[in-house]
Amino acid sequence: MLLSIIVPVYLKSQQFLRECIESILAQTLRDFELILINDASPDRSLDTIKSHANKDRRIKIINLKHNSGVAVARNLGISFAQGKYISFIDSDDIAAPDYFETLVKVAEYFELDIAVAGVTNFQKTHQLKPIKSSNLNKIFQLKAVPFRTPSVQHFVCRIFLRSTLQNLRFDEKLHSGEDILFIHQAMMASKKCAEINHKGYCYRHPPKSELEAYEQQFRSTKKKDSEKLSQRIEEALHLVQQLCALRNFTQNDSDIQFVRYFSIRRFFRYSNLIRKFPAYEDRIFYWQKFRETFEKQIQLQLFHCLLNPLLRLIFKHKKPFHGIGMSIYLIRMLWEIYHIKQNIRRILKPLKLYFKGISC
Repeated sequence: MLLSIIVPVYLKSQQFLRECIESILAQTLRDFELILINDASPDRSLDTIKSHANKDRRIKIINLKHNSGVAVARNLGISFAQGKYISFIDSDDIAAPDYFETLVKVAEYFELDIAVAGVTNFQKTHQLKPIKSSNLNKIFQLKAVPFRTPSVQHFVCRIFLRSTLQNLRFDEKLHSGEDILFIHQAMMASKKCAEINHKGYCYRHPPKSELEAYEQQFRSTKKKDSEKLSQRIEEALHLVQQLCALRNFTQNDSDIQFVRYFSIRRFFRYSNLIRKFPAYEDRIFYWQKFRETFEKQIQLQLFHCLLNPLLRLIFKHKKPFHGIGMSIYLIRMLWEIYHIKQNIRRILKPLKLYFKGISC
């Protein structure tokens, strides 16, 4: 079998789920298996999955009795997958008809461990414009596939060689950010990866109010705000520590830059949530955790003349810094400007070479 497509399903509109499954079944590539993992979704997702499975033998169903999270669902999908390549799709997104065929052809031709496509963002399907197919003949004539920065893009718009993921799994402690960590671990495990200019993955952005209204129908219990904050902060700290521990990127120098950028940005974002804890003891407790993470992890990642002294000044305090909100967003802005500046330099380099006559 050529390809295994893994789709975790939990609390998505039935219309979105149907459109997702139908777009996969309509692919020009026919040699694939579709693994649908129902993560104990309380709506009628399982009925929708079964109705499609009765019509197409390529569909395999994994039905979990308890909600375990997207990381667990994807790991199960990897364990059951039989294809040479593995791909993931969110259950509310869709794929262009030639999306998988294009990626597989490129991966096969260049013997890639990871092949990456572009993303088309949309809210409603009728807003989608026809997606232009990649000129594969032009790509195949090149000595190498045009390679930019696969790690910066969406997690789902790629296929992986299954043997590359043999000892790699999603971190099940994380409910958000697990995809970013997985991407970079896979990049480190791969020998050759590349990106093509084909925006065949269609990423849905429904209004937040619409999502919340749908989910609210099936959620009877709510966690306290302090419990939610604690969970988010614990996960964020764990993710930052895991990202900071990654080293030795051989694919592209910009990958390690993005790891630093993403981990530090998330660190800033969640340290700013400390002020939302109603109990002062909780603020003190988590502030100490952030200080420890900063000293052991973040401080070693910073090489900026403005950020270094400013951050050290903020996290020098043993109690929550009162002006942390303004300071964090100021630092985030500075860091993003610095990161964008690096990207602009990388983009302008080929133009500089061109006008020197090197690329003519």
